[in-house]
Amino acid sequence: NQTMSRRSSSDSSSSDAPPATPTPLCIICDQAAVGVAPFSRCHMCSQHLSVDVANLFKLKEEVEELLRAYSQESQESQERQGAARAADRAALLRHRQDAESLRRLASDTQQQLQEVNHKFDLVQQHIDSFRSRVTGQLSGVLEAVRVCERDLEDVSSYKQEVATAEAAGDMAELLRLVQSMHESLGDLEADFERSEHLLRDKSDNEEVQVRLLGQLERLVGICAGRSEEGDWSRDAAVTARPEVRDASWTADGSVFDSMVFSHEVKLDAPVQWLAVCSDTSGFVGDRSGRVVPADSAEDRRKPLPQPCIFASFLSFTSKKDHLLVLSFDGSQKLRCHCDIDWKNDIRGLHCDRQLLFIAQRDAVTVTDLSGRKVRRVRPDIEGFGDIEGIGGNAASVFVSSGNKIAAFSKATWQMETVITLSQLPYARLGNMATHDNCILVRDWEHNQVHRVRIDTQQLVASFQTQRSGLQQFAGPIDVAVDSRGRLFVSEFAGHSVRALAADDGSLLWSLGTPGECGSGDGRFDGPWGLAVVTGGPREQLVVADNGNKRLQVFSAS
Repeated sequence: NQTMSRRSSSDSSSSDAPPATPTPLCIICDQAAVGVAPFSRCHMCSQHLSVDVANLFKLKEEVEELLRAYSQESQESQERQGAARAADRAALLRHRQDAESLRRLASDTQQQLQEVNHKFDLVQQHIDSFRSRVTGQLSGVLEAVRVCERDLEDVSSYKQEVATAEAAGDMAELLRLVQSMHESLGDLEADFERSEHLLRDKSDNEEVQVRLLGQLERLVGICAGRSEEGDWSRDAAVTARPEVRDASWTADGSVFDSMVFSHEVKLDAPVQWLAVCSDTSGFVGDRSGRVVPADSAEDRRKPLPQPCIFASFLSFTSKKDHLLVLSFDGSQKLRCHCDIDWKNDIRGLHCDRQLLFIAQRDAVTVTDLSGRKVRRVRPDIEGFGDIEGIGGNAASVFVSSGNKIAAFSKATWQMETVITLSQLPYARLGNMATHDNCILVRDWEHNQVHRVRIDTQQLVASFQTQRSGLQQFAGPIDVAVDSRGRLFVSEFAGHSVRALAADDGSLLWSLGTPGECGSGDGRFDGPWGLAVVTGGPREQLVVADNGNKRLQVFSAS
């Protein structure tokens, strides 16, 4: 029994032991495997394992070679100059190599998107508020007028019924009608007083509303032009010299058309400043050639051309005592004898509807189109010197002196604010134009044009910039902006007119030959004043070609 027990125990022990693990074989040659191949992840003998490891290192070298080619691609693309797409691709590749740069780019883009959306939200909010005020006021006036119409109909009906009752001798009916009207007189009087009050408010606000609506119309026109003319192409005309730069492309991908010479208007004396008036109704030229108000709608004297140009002469050479008023083709020339001191130089002109703003050293005189003085304004501010330039938008007129810009309200004639460019203490600011809630003002001292926000009074940029492609302006004398956002700068010493993007200063093209004076079509000898003509099929730019005693007119190609 003990023997059987030991045997049983031995058998039990041997049955509980794990089976021996078989030696793995090479998947290729059935030899004993020495390890798992890193590339194929299979068991292999020493011979085939070394081959697999060699394949892994070969793949590693191929990957490193691709990475080297990838990292060198940006440098090679930079060497292929003249191709804008290659430059963009190089920039993109540089961003790919630097994850931090990509994160910063994403963050900056997101912030820019938020700012743009915020600005559009603010614009929409103010437009909705303005719309609500205007439409609410007009709706109230309309309802009051309709109530008055009904009241007048009741009065007319009352008179007819009273006449009928008197003719019939019906005293009882006559008494009823009189008593009824007597009871209604209080309501009629209240209706008329309410209507008169609403009409008075409408009249008081109408001028401001018209200006704001005009700004909205211009804004709609700009937006419509930008969206519908997304395929603007640039014409390499003889008189408009396109600059070979990618800066001529705007941020939205559009290209600004250049302008070409249209015609000239010969004059008998050098001219300085220009202003364009689009509404000349109610003014005529008398037999002596002087602008005067029309006596009536039936006045048979020759009406002023519409639109027309107002031009001031170079005072120390011409000794003129009037402004020149002429049509764009030069066929009609008249005189505007303004109520100003003609011994003082004229520093600039600005026209808004039928008001002419004449800037002189000590004040701005506001006249109608015949020259009759309406008002005289002067920035009585300590440290504000002689007036050097003028400009304006629909709501305000701006005058400059030194490094300061004073703003007057066109509605109240009160001074609204004074902007001081403290960064430019020695600036000599001159004439101005407005664009996108900013003032664009030329600076003779620094040979620059500064962009200043009206609402925040901050200096946003000074052109020329790196995007401008210009070292500096050669004696900038005047500025003008058209509805497409093109900034025109006349260079008196450079004998040319530069066209830039008003938002970032990118140089688009040039009129004339920069640095060389001339007298042919599209050439200049000391260009001075600028004016933009809108409202026609094509915008036009008028340039006072001072040295050649003429005006030159350029049209969009």
